Amino acid sequence: MSSRHVVTAGNRSTEQNTRTHLDLSHVHAVNVLPKQCQRLHLIQIGCGGIGAFLGIHVARLARECFRLFDTVMVTFYDGDTIEEKNLRRQNFCQAEIGHNKAEALAFRISTAWGIPIRAFPRHFSEKEARPEYDTLTILLGCVDTARARRSLHQALARLNTRNDAQAWLIDGGNLTTHGQVLVGNVVKDFNPHESFQLRTVCQSLPAPGLVHPELLKRERRPVNTQPRSCAEIALSDPQSLTINSIIASHMADYLLRLVITKDLRRFATYIDMDTGSARSLAITSTEISRALGLYQNKSMGKAS
Repeated sequence: MSSRHVVTAGNRSTEQNTRTHLDLSHVHAVNVLPKQCQRLHLIQIGCGGIGAFLGIHVARLARECFRLFDTVMVTFYDGDTIEEKNLRRQNFCQAEIGHNKAEALAFRISTAWGIPIRAFPRHFSEKEARPEYDTLTILLGCVDTARARRSLHQALARLNTRNDAQAWLIDGGNLTTHGQVLVGNVVKDFNPHESFQLRTVCQSLPAPGLVHPELLKRERRPVNTQPRSCAEIALSDPQSLTINSIIASHMADYLLRLVITKDLRRFATYIDMDTGSARSLAITSTEISRALGLYQNKSMGKAS
């Protein structure tokens, strides 16, 4: 019997089969603790399938953060326009057809919650990522191509170039009935042992692109084949009508635990709607080493 991990990059999936066993790693998990900052900036990249549902959670959590930070900023990015075919699985309505996704979502949510949201009607570029002084920056990746994920990976590197910078990426993706949520902040040369200098706290995690490098690989398509939009793909290979909202809810819980309650004890979650199961990887040195392929001495239970 095996369990399946599915990670998505556009229309591509990678399945990792592991033997089913009693997993008690969560018993030894520790909380991840970002650096204390006076300012918070939540940047959501993608306002379509997952993003249109996540945006509502972001506004609710941002409202809670006003009592924890001196300044709270919320920014949405998306270059796409709402179409009739988007209404089936995305959180938009008939009246919003023809409007930019980021602007429509920001207008509706900020009006309802009274929270100012900046909306940029364009696709996010890593060049727009600028380190901000004394600011905890959370990138919320709701994209579905390897190219967009590479941009987020590079943006995370740019944001963490300053010694006082603190940037994290929460990435969500899905296929028809499977999906995953990943969180991290270090894009290269990650050493699990350096993250656990304080035995009860984790100070850094590998970026999603390190845990699943296939998310960053270039997609190949047949010659003379035009790229298809998310909605066109959905019509030819229909996704579950609830998978986007489920992934968004898991991402929101990661954000809540990372920023507000500070009790996040997992760095990856894999959702399987066919079986109704969700499996997470606990924040331990051993579990992170396994995820990065560094765990070699299984009999001794030590990471190399």
